[in-house]
Amino acid sequence: MAFEQRKVLPTKINLIRLRRELQMLKRIRRVLEEKRDVLLLYIRQTAEEYRRSYERAAEMLQQVYRSFFAAATAVGIERLRSVAETVPETLTLAVEERVMFAVRTPVLSLKHETLPPMPQAPVRLTPGVVEARAQLMKALDALVKVVETEAALRRLLEELRETQRLINALDYSIIPRYESAIKYIKLVLDDRMREDIMRLKMLKRRLEARRAAGGL
Repeated sequence: MAFEQRKVLPTKINLIRLRRELQMLKRIRRVLEEKRDVLLLYIRQTAEEYRRSYERAAEMLQQVYRSFFAAATAVGIERLRSVAETVPETLTLAVEERVMFAVRTPVLSLKHETLPPMPQAPVRLTPGVVEARAQLMKALDALVKVVETEAALRRLLEELRETQRLINALDYSIIPRYESAIKYIKLVLDDRMREDIMRLKMLKRRLEARRAAGGL
């Protein structure tokens, strides 16, 4: 739909066409503005959800750290490190998608069947270690929720920036060019109309002068 104003012929057809396209551009801008408002609403809701999930995860992890350090004090950090080295890296996530106002955001869920098993029989570990592990397993779901909401928030913000970029392009570049071209064509057509009227008046006076001369 872009054009160079100097290459647009100042004709009535082009004037009608540009006016129609300008009206369509203004409708598109209104739709983009509505989209921006809805995105802002989703962003506020997702930001609040992110804040809650982050605070919950942080609180759970603090409890995990307290239990772990207490267990490390009782068992010894070297023994816990040697036990941890025997744990296989089996943890995986299930990744799906959902659509939030035409924006695809990830949906993450922890595959609990892939959680690392207890490295030793619980009877060989102190109750503090067992408790710290159990708390960590619960905290993992909260951490996954934090990652999910953060990713959703990032994508919504990216979509908002792109929408605002399009609105700015319409406001400061595309629409002003159309309005300027329409104004230019209208001025040219008005000048032509005035010239035609002046020529008709001159022709009328000449005809009247000839009739008057012929009547003498």
